[in-house]
Amino acid sequence: MPEPLLRAEASILSPLRYPGAKRRLLGYVAETIRLNRLAPKLLVEPFAGGASISLQLLNDGLVDQVALGELDPLVASFWKIVFFDSDWLIEQIRNVNVTLTQWDQFRADPGSTDRDRAIACLFLNRTSFSGIIAPGAGPIGGRQQTSQYRLDCRFNPETLAKRIQQAARLSPRVRLVHCGSWKETLAKVRAFAYSEDSVLYYFDPPFYQRAERLYSHYFDERQHKELHDVVVGLPSPWILSYDPAEPIIALYADNGRTPRHVELLYSLRRSSTPLRANELIVTNLRRLPTKTRLWRTSQEWYGARTPITASAHVANEDEQRPATIPPTGGVIHDE
Repeated sequence: MPEPLLRAEASILSPLRYPGAKRRLLGYVAETIRLNRLAPKLLVEPFAGGASISLQLLNDGLVDQVALGELDPLVASFWKIVFFDSDWLIEQIRNVNVTLTQWDQFRADPGSTDRDRAIACLFLNRTSFSGIIAPGAGPIGGRQQTSQYRLDCRFNPETLAKRIQQAARLSPRVRLVHCGSWKETLAKVRAFAYSEDSVLYYFDPPFYQRAERLYSHYFDERQHKELHDVVVGLPSPWILSYDPAEPIIALYADNGRTPRHVELLYSLRRSSTPLRANELIVTNLRRLPTKTRLWRTSQEWYGARTPITASAHVANEDEQRPATIPPTGGVIHDE
């Protein structure tokens, strides 16, 4: 078995649970930045989602500023309020009733202001199956709440408050939070007039497979192709991550940039048998880490817990819990 690429224990965690969350990809992205001797003044993440990569790279000082884009208005409003109105959001978290009645209300009407949408987003994200806020997702524990996991099992007000406070402290270095398409985000970044080599783009578009089950907004074939055509023409450094769908591999391999498979570890729900999933990494950078195993065995994890950076560990209920895939093999989620 090849040696794993070790990452430091997370010093900052996203308040959002997100399908395909990229926290475990952080070590690979950070090492790629170091290997290519990049010192980005601006990291651009046009598909922000849970924003785990942006938060950690910003917190660790590997990038100076970040610009986030997000098409889903609930998610975009959430990040706007986290960075620029966090005290209000924390107060709402501590006072909201975590009930099915409230879940139904937020699902039926998430509101029209950034504040309304922010609390609706966080509530639905932390109380819906797999963190999915798309219309088809149901509440944790089901309508009857007979499961051992109840509606509020992922909604710990104080834990969420701490995560939001951590993220809010980074707000002076958040250049942009834009609600709109990835193309709009790129246009706004171009207007900032940064030099080409001072911007790093990280693209994490919607999964190709089963996207309609995971996202409120997802791509069709034409949109995947459109993203490809723009990304491969960017003069600035860029990194793109995807699920390992054959059409995506073929699309990017045609340009001479054969996607690199990065091995992630997920576990089967209600099973101790590990299931390995792959992530595609495509980039215009010349150097990539040789180690692509981003998980550790139990012996490796507990035998030598030496951080690789000076980042302080934040104790939380999510850090050591592996993401899971239901027995049907479909939905990847980060608890």
